[in-house]
Amino acid sequence: MGTIHLLADNVINHIAAGEVVERPASVVKELLENALDAGADRITVLLEDGGRESIVVLDNGRGMDPADARLACTRHATSKISTPADLEKVATLGFRGEALASIAAVSRFELLTCADESQGGTRINMEGGREVSVAPQGFAQGTRVTVRELFFNTPARRKFLRVAATELQAAQNLTATLALAHTTVHFTLTHHGRVLYDLTPCATLAERAFQVFGGEFAEGMLPLDVITPQLRMEGVVSLPSQAKSSRRWQYLYINHRPVKNAGLNHAVYQAYRTLLMKDRHPAYILKLFVEPAEVDVNVHPAKTEVRLRNPQLLHTLLADRLHQVLMDGARQRAFGESDPGISRRPPPPRPSHQAPAGSQLELTLKAAQERVGESAPTSFTSPSDPHLSNPNPISPNPSRLPTSPALASIAGPAGSDPHPLTGEAFHFQPLHPAPAAEAPMGGGLRLLGQHDQTYLLVARGEDLLVVDQHAAHERVLFEAYRTQYYQGRLQSQTFLVPPTLELSPANSLLLEQYLPQWERLGFQLEPFGGTTFLVRAVPALLARGDISALVLDVLDDLALFGKSGRVEEVINDILERVACHAAVRAGQSLAKEEMESLVARLEGLDMNLYCPHGRPVWVEISQRELEKRFKRIV
Repeated sequence: MGTIHLLADNVINHIAAGEVVERPASVVKELLENALDAGADRITVLLEDGGRESIVVLDNGRGMDPADARLACTRHATSKISTPADLEKVATLGFRGEALASIAAVSRFELLTCADESQGGTRINMEGGREVSVAPQGFAQGTRVTVRELFFNTPARRKFLRVAATELQAAQNLTATLALAHTTVHFTLTHHGRVLYDLTPCATLAERAFQVFGGEFAEGMLPLDVITPQLRMEGVVSLPSQAKSSRRWQYLYINHRPVKNAGLNHAVYQAYRTLLMKDRHPAYILKLFVEPAEVDVNVHPAKTEVRLRNPQLLHTLLADRLHQVLMDGARQRAFGESDPGISRRPPPPRPSHQAPAGSQLELTLKAAQERVGESAPTSFTSPSDPHLSNPNPISPNPSRLPTSPALASIAGPAGSDPHPLTGEAFHFQPLHPAPAAEAPMGGGLRLLGQHDQTYLLVARGEDLLVVDQHAAHERVLFEAYRTQYYQGRLQSQTFLVPPTLELSPANSLLLEQYLPQWERLGFQLEPFGGTTFLVRAVPALLARGDISALVLDVLDDLALFGKSGRVEEVINDILERVACHAAVRAGQSLAKEEMESLVARLEGLDMNLYCPHGRPVWVEISQRELEKRFKRIV
C-alpha cells in the first residue's frame, strides 16, 4: 500500500473552512459580500454573543430558486465565473464559490431564499456540512442566512475564539469597512437587540464617514475626486494638521473591494512628505477604480491582498495627484478660495516685498545659503535660467504646472500603453522652475505687529492671523533651498579614494538595472566585479552621510514598490535642518520691514500652512469668534 491517499470530503471541507472562516467576522464578511453581489440595497446583520452563538444576515437581493439554493451550498459552485479567462477580470466581491459550503461545514446552518415571491422560497438546513432538510417556505424576495454555534464540530477552533466583546468589535469593523465602500446601501447591525449601526444610504462618501465615525473624524477631511485615463480616485483624506497617532484610520479600496497594498500605502505617505510631524499618520478613505483586468484578486484566501498589473503607474498617479489635492485643498480650507482645482489661473504678479538690505532677516537668508553652499562646491542656481536669479525664490504651485516628467513618461498620452519600468519610473520628482508670481492668501493681508517677539499679528479682512515667525521663516527658507537645489544641476562630490559597496546578488542585479537613474541623481556607482560596486561620487549634500545605508534603503524600496523617494527624503531632512537653524528664532525682535517681507514671502508659497516638520505656521481667529468671546454675540 502506498502512503498517499485521497482525503475524505468532510476533511476537505474542514480544510477549506479553515482558510475562509477564521472567526465570526469572517462569516459576516462572506455573507455581506454575497448580499452585495446579489444587488441588495438593504442588509441587516443580527449577532448574538459577538457572533459566536448566532449570526443572521438578511438582504433584499435577487435571491435564488430551489435548484440554485441547493447548488450554492456545495463547494466551488458560483454564478460569477465560468472560464479561466473570467478570473482575469473579476468584477464581483466573491467568485470562488466556497463561502456557503465552508461556513456550513463548521456550523449549524440555515439558508432561506426566494427569487420569485409568487413561487415561494426555499429553506435548507445543514449541520457540519451535511444536508439535514430541504423544504419550501413562503419568504419575500431576498436571502436570509443563519449561522449558529460556529465551530461546534471543531472544538479546537472554537476555543481560540476571543471573548464576545472582541469578536463583536471585529464584526463591527468589518461591517463599517464594507459600508464605506457601498454608500448607497442601507446597513443595519444589531447585537442582542441593540442597534449598533443604522447606516442609511448616502449621496457622498463624506456623509457615510460621518455616519460611521462621527464628526470628530469628518472634521479636517478633504474630499478627493480625480479622474485620469488610467485611474479614478475618490475619497476623503485628512489635512496634515488632523493626522492621527496610529494607522487605524486608513481604508483602501480597489473597485469597491477592501484591500491591503503596501505600495499604494507607500504612495499615500509620499504625498504627505514634509507635511507630517514625526510619528503621525494620515487618515484616509481611498476608493480607486481601475479596469478589472488590471487587478488580480485571486492571490489571497481572504481576498484582502491584490496584485496590480502596473503598480509603478498607480503609485506615481496616486502620490502625484494626492499631493496636489492636499496642497489645493488645504489652501482652499485656509483661504476660502472658490476654485482650488487644476484649472485655476495664476493671479497677476504683485509688487514683491523685500526686507531691507543688511536687515537681520535678509542676513539670515544669505548666511543660510552660504551654509548650504559649504556642502555643495558650486551654487545651486544656474545663471542661464532667469527664474533662478529672482531674489525671492518660492516653490512653484504644482496646480499651475504640467505633470511631473516621471508621471508623464509613465502615464503617456491618454489611451497609450505605459512605458515599461525604465529610468523614469525611479521616483524622484524635482520641483519645476516657474516665474515667481506671488499668490495672495485671499482677502488681503495687513501686518498689525509682533507679539512676545515670537508671533506676527496679521489682519485678513475681518479675521486675525497669528503667525509663528520661526515656523514661517523655516518654511520660506526650506522651499527656497529646495527649489534652488532641484532647479540647478545636481552637484556631485568625487571621492579621492572611492568607498565600496558589497551587495547581495539580488541587490546587485537591482542596482545595475537602475545605474543610469542613480547617475542622474548625482551618484556615480561603478561595477567592480561580482557584487561589488565603487562609489565614485555622490550628491554634495550627502557626502558626509552613510551612503551604504542610503543605497540599501533605496534598493529595498525599489524591490517592494518599484519606486523610491528615499534620496529625496534624505535631502529634505538636510535642508529642513539647515532651514531650522537659519530661521529667525522665537523671542527675536524684527523690524516692521522684516515682518512685512516675511509675511509677503510666506504668502507667495504654494504650501504655507505647516513648517517642514509638520507644525502649524499660523492659526486663524475669526471675527465671529472674537465677538463671541467678548459677548457681542451669543
